Amino acid sequence: MATPTLTRAALPSEPELQAFASAAAQLLVERLPRTAGSRAVSRQAGVGLQHLDHRDYAPGDEVRHIDWRQTARQRRPILRRFEAESATDWTLLLDTSSSMATHGAAKWRGALQMAAAMAYALLQLGHRVGLLAFGERVLAECPGGRGQHHYAALARLLGTLKPSTTGERSELGACARHLRGAASVFVLSDGLADDELRRDLAALLQRCTALHLVQVNDPADMHLGTDGEVELLDVETGVHLPAQAGGAAEALAAAERRAMTARLRGFCLRSGAAFTDWDIAQPWQHTLIRHLVQARSNC
Repeated sequence: MATPTLTRAALPSEPELQAFASAAAQLLVERLPRTAGSRAVSRQAGVGLQHLDHRDYAPGDEVRHIDWRQTARQRRPILRRFEAESATDWTLLLDTSSSMATHGAAKWRGALQMAAAMAYALLQLGHRVGLLAFGERVLAECPGGRGQHHYAALARLLGTLKPSTTGERSELGACARHLRGAASVFVLSDGLADDELRRDLAALLQRCTALHLVQVNDPADMHLGTDGEVELLDVETGVHLPAQAGGAAEALAAAERRAMTARLRGFCLRSGAAFTDWDIAQPWQHTLIRHLVQARSNC
C-alpha cells in the first residue's frame, strides 16, 4: 500500500492571531517571574539597565555593581540594583514525530496553529521567541528573536514543516542541549513516547525556569472502525502488531490513554510544570487561554 502524503497545514490568519494576542496579553504580561532578570510586571531586582535602588554589598555580589559614591558616603560597600528586564526568552518545542501525522494529521494541524499563535502573541509583547521542531532529533530550528519581522521568519519555517508519515520517533530530550538560556519552554506534543515524556521533561526542567506542556489528543486514535483480527502498525517504529479489534479493545485503549495522561499530569503537577490535555475537537484559542490562566494561578 502506498504511503499517504501530507499537505502543508495552514497557519492562523492575521485577524485570528491579533484576536488571540489581544486576549492573551494580560495573561502573559502578568505571569510572575521565577528568576531575577525574567519578565516582571512590577519593579524588582534583576539584571537590566534601569536603576532600581541600593543595598549593602554581600559576599558573592559582582564588584562592578558597587556604587563607589554611595560607598564613600555610607562608609561601607553599597551595591546598585537594577530593574528586571521587561521581557524574557521563550522557546517553542513542536513534536514532528510520525504519530502526529495519523488520521490526516489533525493533531499536527492543531499543534501548528497553536505554536504560531503563541509565537505571535509573545512577540507582540516584546519577548524573544525561538522554535525547535523535533522527532528523533532536532529537525529544524529558528533561533530566538524579537519583533514582528521575527514572526515572519518563524511563519516561514512553520510553513515548511510536516511530520513524516512513518519512521520518525518522538525524542523530546534531544531538545535539551539546544536550549540556551530559555526562561520559558512551551511544548506541543501528543505524548506518545516511552514513559509519556516524563524522563525528557525532567531533562528540560534542568534547562529552564518555567515549563509548559500541551498534550495534543485526537479521539480518532482510539477508533479502528472495524471488528475482528487486525494488524496494527506503529508508525514511529514500523513494528507490526496483531490485535483483536472491536468495542472492548477500543474501550481498553481509551482507558490506557487516559491513564497515560493522568501519569503525565501528575508528573507535571509534582514538578511545577503547567499542563493541559487538549482534545483537538476543542478550539485552540479557548484551550490556550485556559492553559495560560491555569499556569498563572500556579506561579
